[in-house]
Amino acid sequence: MKKAILDRVEDGKAVFLLEPDQTEWQVDKEKLDSSIKEGDIVTISETNEIMKHPQETEEIKNRIAEKLEKLRNRN
Repeated sequence: MKKAILDRVEDGKAVFLLEPDQTEWQVDKEKLDSSIKEGDIVTISETNEIMKHPQETEEIKNRIAEKLEKLRNRN
């Protein structure tokens, strides 16, 4: 299993960044569950089944929001 984040959707392709080295992996957008959005954390199985991890996605988004808030408060 590989861990990844959905970076973007362009030209009918979903582009994921694979952990740990941020290698790009693409799949046809039609094969993607409609609930998976840009910024979501997923795992990709050996058979290329994509599973969303909402709790992990939320944790990362919260961490990013906290870091942005700290940066804004520095000024």
